[in-house]
Amino acid sequence: MELPINSTDKITAMAASCFPLARTAATGIEQDVLDLVPHGPKQEARKLVALLRAGKIFDKGILAMLHELVGVLDAEVAEGTYETTFYDHSPENVSNETSWSNKRLTPEADRLANALAVLIELYATLSTVHDYLRAEKVLEGLRSAA
Repeated sequence: MELPINSTDKITAMAASCFPLARTAATGIEQDVLDLVPHGPKQEARKLVALLRAGKIFDKGILAMLHELVGVLDAEVAEGTYETTFYDHSPENVSNETSWSNKRLTPEADRLANALAVLIELYATLSTVHDYLRAEKVLEGLRSAA
């Protein structure tokens, strides 16, 4: 089985890529999230922005804060999603379907979805770095015990 990350340089590059991604996420939260979420999550989002801006992306609790905000935004986007149904009864319509539906987002949900995409990418990248470093630590312990 081949490991997905096979060198220290790659994990270092991945960890370094988290910093600009965190700045982008902080900007997304400030621009697209803070004025659209309820008061409780808004306060947590402000704390997260401060930590991301300070570069404290590997501090304990950041992943949990990101996970919580992703859940809030996901619920808000789902709430802002609606379905539009289109009808075509014309004689030129040769398909079996005379109607179809498309899911659409309200402008507010669209803003939240944009921020959500960046937050998910940051969460996934940070999680990968944490998992890799945790695995390295476990392997070092096993090697020293052997």
